[in-house]
Amino acid sequence: MSSERVSTSQSHMNYCCVDLGDCSIFYTQTGSESDSTPILFLHGWGISAEPYHKILKLLAQQHRVLAPDLPSFARSSYSKLIPDYDSYAKFLLSSLDTLNLQHVHLIGHSFGGGIAIALSALAPHRVRSLILVDSTGLPCVSIPELLPRRALEMTAQLLLPGLRLKLVDIPQIFSSNLLFNTGNVIQALLLALQVDLKHLLPEIQASCLLLWSEKDLTTPLTAAREMAAIIPNSSLTIVEEGFHEWALWYPEKFTSTMLDFIRQVERADAIANHS
Repeated sequence: MSSERVSTSQSHMNYCCVDLGDCSIFYTQTGSESDSTPILFLHGWGISAEPYHKILKLLAQQHRVLAPDLPSFARSSYSKLIPDYDSYAKFLLSSLDTLNLQHVHLIGHSFGGGIAIALSALAPHRVRSLILVDSTGLPCVSIPELLPRRALEMTAQLLLPGLRLKLVDIPQIFSSNLLFNTGNVIQALLLALQVDLKHLLPEIQASCLLLWSEKDLTTPLTAAREMAAIIPNSSLTIVEEGFHEWALWYPEKFTSTMLDFIRQVERADAIANHS
């Protein structure tokens, strides 16, 4: 196992790779190598870390941020079918081991949230705080129900900021994944829609923020409320901004809310350690 930096952009986005043998995890890294706990950011279904770059830059003002392309998606090469959330979580834990990162603040959006749940339950000692953003993990929408909901969301979101992301960047990444990674794109969708992670929620030990749009039609607010009732030491923040991908269209509000939560967790930890 090894890690290497493969390129660096002028805006201090570092593009790096962790070689795990049968799987190479490509990740974007930004922010300074400070004493603060780094953030591990997990993207949503079908895309990569790239559409989240504005969010990552804002988070990097206070923390080192690592945002992998999930195994087999985009630049993270893996040729086999990934059967479950645990397998994704184990790949990411191996990456943290290779990078010698013992603790992280963990953020997961959509499908990345389901993986974050699995990782938090699998290795609770590694997760200092957990933020689930419009996360999968409690199935409540079937595929026949999802299609018209997604059509409605995607149409309504055309009126929101981030038009280039919606019309150019995300479609390009998704099309590439669907073409070159068809099996895992479909398998990940089935995991998101069918696999119930409710049994893992009580095992989450980290302070947890559930951050949700009240207009989300893909992972409805009912799922967030149910998660918040089960996860120990959790809170739910509901935003008015629109729909399942709201975080991408409103990065300033998104990152501000998350950084406030992380500061609260770190402040509480510091008080506990000195008492």
